[in-house]
Amino acid sequence: MGYRSLAVLISRYPRFIILSWVFVIGMSAVWAWKLPGIVQDHGLNLNQGDAHAVELILEEEFHVPADPVILLFEKKTGTTPAEFRDWIKDRLQQVHTLSSVTSIISPLESRDSLMLRGDAAYALLAFDVPPHKMGPPLEQLRSLLTTDGPGTIRITGKSVVQQDVNRLSFRDLERAEVVGLPLAFFILCFAFRGLYAALIAVMMGVSGVITAMGVTSLMGYHSALSNFVINVIPMVGMALSIDFALIILSRFREELQRGQNSEETVMGDEELLQRMLCTAGRAVFFSAACVLLGLLGLLWIRLPMFLSVSLGAIIVLVISVLLNITLLPAILSLYSVRIFRQPSGNFISSKQGQYQQTLQSRSIWSFWSGMIMKRPVRMALLGTGALLIFVLPVARLEIAIPDASSLPDRMESRQAAEQIQRIFGQKDVSAVEIVIGGTAEPLTSYHWRMAWSKMRELQQDSNVIAVESAWGIMLPDKLSDQAQTHIKSQMNIPSLSLREALKETASQPPAWLRSYVSDYSIRIVASIHGAPGSDEAASWLEQIRAKDIANSIPFIPLRYGGEAVMQHEIMQEVSGQLPKVLVFVVVSNYLVLLAAFRSLLIPIKAILMNLLSLAASFGVLVLVFNQGHFGMESSAIAIMIPVFIAGLVFGISMDYGVFMLTRIQEVYRRTGDSDLAVQQGLASTGRLITSAAAILLAVTVPFAFADVAGVKQLGIGITAAVFLDVTMIRLVLVPALMKLMGRWNWWLPGTGNKD
Repeated sequence: MGYRSLAVLISRYPRFIILSWVFVIGMSAVWAWKLPGIVQDHGLNLNQGDAHAVELILEEEFHVPADPVILLFEKKTGTTPAEFRDWIKDRLQQVHTLSSVTSIISPLESRDSLMLRGDAAYALLAFDVPPHKMGPPLEQLRSLLTTDGPGTIRITGKSVVQQDVNRLSFRDLERAEVVGLPLAFFILCFAFRGLYAALIAVMMGVSGVITAMGVTSLMGYHSALSNFVINVIPMVGMALSIDFALIILSRFREELQRGQNSEETVMGDEELLQRMLCTAGRAVFFSAACVLLGLLGLLWIRLPMFLSVSLGAIIVLVISVLLNITLLPAILSLYSVRIFRQPSGNFISSKQGQYQQTLQSRSIWSFWSGMIMKRPVRMALLGTGALLIFVLPVARLEIAIPDASSLPDRMESRQAAEQIQRIFGQKDVSAVEIVIGGTAEPLTSYHWRMAWSKMRELQQDSNVIAVESAWGIMLPDKLSDQAQTHIKSQMNIPSLSLREALKETASQPPAWLRSYVSDYSIRIVASIHGAPGSDEAASWLEQIRAKDIANSIPFIPLRYGGEAVMQHEIMQEVSGQLPKVLVFVVVSNYLVLLAAFRSLLIPIKAILMNLLSLAASFGVLVLVFNQGHFGMESSAIAIMIPVFIAGLVFGISMDYGVFMLTRIQEVYRRTGDSDLAVQQGLASTGRLITSAAAILLAVTVPFAFADVAGVKQLGIGITAAVFLDVTMIRLVLVPALMKLMGRWNWWLPGTGNKD
């Protein structure tokens, strides 16, 4: 459907369009409130990876819970060890009465338990409830453990941390809306010099977010949703929808004034809407196309988080575009006189329109554009130098997989996790789960030979601290002759009589063996140097897998799992797919801008400027989070944050950028003077661009004060990217470079535009 047909449809059936949208928004609101209860964990898991496969095998064959709830018991002063143990036993017996608890791994199961140390102990609880639905069971557990006693109990675990993240993310969203919406409304009032237009723009933003959250909630019944969508949808939806409304409302008012300034006595609604859709509607369409391509690029990364966040942002983008090219024009066709009424109660007269247009030539933006055009080289060097100052710290960028430390330090789940690591953990050590078999095929002598070979290999590895297996805990180069004889005897176990052979084994109790040997798998746990996510652990995994390729038995799978492997696989997936994402986003955006502006060089310049502002925003993240400046806690940046910022900002910054270039192109086509086009285009859009950027900042800045670290990093990153883009890129570098390029700005082979 062309712009003319759309204008005809809207002008003929405005009330039907409004009522249809009211029905859709109302129905979506019912589902939107259910979204916090539908989202799951962060979604940083590779379902196709070895770590996930090992996790399933450990849970099914060795009864090791994948995401256990951890109870941390700490003894109070004056309590004897016997009283402490009896109290733990009593508490765990009470926990076992909960219907959702399937198993408990107690620190009291053996005297030399590694889960009991001094004045602290911890127990692992397995639930038959999916992690994202653990809210009610955790409430029951907390109510059961509130009574006083000779010790204290704190609860943690991945599912507990994710419940806290979900709850705080929704609270962060509420606070951001309370602050961001009034700020955006104030900016719109300043931009339009009127109340009604500002209310309409805010209404577009709120409607877009509510509808998108409702649609995303329905999608959550068919696919896993990351808890990040709770914040990404409002952040992207409010920013884009209000910006689109700002562009369309500004152009409609301009066309209205232009029609009054001409000698036409009456201008029909169809013609007015058509003019507005052909200019502002076209700019919105190409801006949305750039944002869409940036979001589609995220789909290359095969992690549920990137899939759900990308789809959620795409949904809010599409709905925002539809609202602003259908509902908003329908409202304007009925109530434009009231919307653009001046505070005195009079509609904008032609004399007022002429006065505002002549005043524009003497505005601050006219002065600014003139200054840029007089000193293009100096301004280009100044802008580039300022951005490079922020780009330099990017070399020290440190990323990591988010964990309990992403929560505020006041949260119980974070405190308990850090306390467990402090008491029971080993610094800079990772536990790697090694599973041989696991294909529903009974064990054979080949499996035992592979296990023996792997044990010998780990024993001789200087990076291995200890190895746990069915033959006990062994240290490198300290494997006793008796243990070696026992291992060799196990290699002769016939595949069809494994159960009987285990029963006849006298050197080890069957219960111990069952922790490391099942009917189909052999389990080995290796403790290696290097914390999960460290370069040392990643290097060891790459080396050990390279050896396995050369020495493995083809029909017997050998898999590695554990936290270190999971983080390594996620890092590899993101870093491996990132080049594809960048190539797709850059090439597709270039083609869109080429079609929009019919220029070979303007798209290249726009993309390079975007990449420069993105790199500068990453430098800001390094300064604030990695280096801990401005009072922030020094921490690693969550691995998904740079990717999200790149995918979102690369397209969002094109929003007002495309609008400015569209105005410059209009003047150039009318006058043929490139310098005049740049100067007038910047002067006429300067106020609108700064208003659009200010709205983006108003929406994103409140997220910079969020409780969840990932949300805070995303808010600060997008805020920095938008601020640098509108100040250094759009208002300095773009006009300065376009002045220097002259008529080459509009060169396209075969058109002769440079002449």
